[in-house]
Amino acid sequence: MISGIHISPSDIILKKEIAKNAVFSSLKTNQKVEAEVLKVFSGKKALILIAGKKVMIATPFPLTEGEKLLVNLLETETNRNLKLWSLNDNKISEKLISLIKLVSQSNPFESLSKIEDKELSGMLKSISLNSARADIDFVPRLLEKSGLLFEKKLSVLLTQDKDAGLKPEVLQIIKDDIKGYVLDHIQSPKNQDMESLKAFNKFSSGIESFQAFNTQSADVGKYLIPFPVFVNDSFSFGQLLIDLGNKEKDNNKEKDRIVNVSFLLNMSRLGPLRADFSVYKKAISGVFNLSNKEIYEFVKTMVPELKQRFLKREYIVHNIECKLASKEMVSPDSIFESFIKDENRVLNIII
Repeated sequence: MISGIHISPSDIILKKEIAKNAVFSSLKTNQKVEAEVLKVFSGKKALILIAGKKVMIATPFPLTEGEKLLVNLLETETNRNLKLWSLNDNKISEKLISLIKLVSQSNPFESLSKIEDKELSGMLKSISLNSARADIDFVPRLLEKSGLLFEKKLSVLLTQDKDAGLKPEVLQIIKDDIKGYVLDHIQSPKNQDMESLKAFNKFSSGIESFQAFNTQSADVGKYLIPFPVFVNDSFSFGQLLIDLGNKEKDNNKEKDRIVNVSFLLNMSRLGPLRADFSVYKKAISGVFNLSNKEIYEFVKTMVPELKQRFLKREYIVHNIECKLASKEMVSPDSIFESFIKDENRVLNIII
């Protein structure tokens, strides 16, 4: 699995005869050693050089000849594994860490869901995730109307037309964007009760925290997006962590970029659920983590259908699985930990 979003343990499981090889005997537990991809073969195999020794590996994702990797030796009572990382120079500031810790514990849409306002409720439903149907436009629509890009949309319009003022185009942005709708009501509180005003202000403050975070985290190619979920006539809430990788490192190779997506939900019937997917071009792999065994068994039966959906969309499906996870793994803190851990482009490789 590629990149640090806890998709699955990124261990290289060694065959017994390979594990006894002197190249691994010479490494200390948790020691990180640089490796280099020497040659890439068909069948998703590659020859790497580690500690002066050549080792053949198999991986569901393409490697590039000459690519530098960082290998970390792990040891347990039963086996010896390697964890493979690509080299990463990303620096995450203390301020950014404080912000992610703050925003990962909240969802600004929750306060709005309690307001009795048909128009606002309709706007929330329009950007909500709905498990009853496939929705390939969910993320674009969420970004467009959630308030995260409100100021940017106004800025683009006003830059194009400095005399736009309150022209219909500007008024339409305010009307169609949830943050615009909320700010408009905060500025005109005549017919608003105090509870609604408190909810509006709480949302405004919350969404601006996410905006501040994403502005700073753009340098490391990571974005955290809150979203509502509408199922069985009620709202619940989730968060989406998108990892596009280091912009400076990837340079202009956006088409070859590995995209990692992790989303965390707390559904009234399913309980907490975390799904982590990694996509490279049209190759996809991922895992669903659930802490409830009964729900875990149910979701596991749905995986074959999901695989078929991806195949119909011409994706190459390498591995999609369900895992019974600890409560910590599906808690809001897990998103925080995924962000700060230096795990960019982790590969799940089997020797």
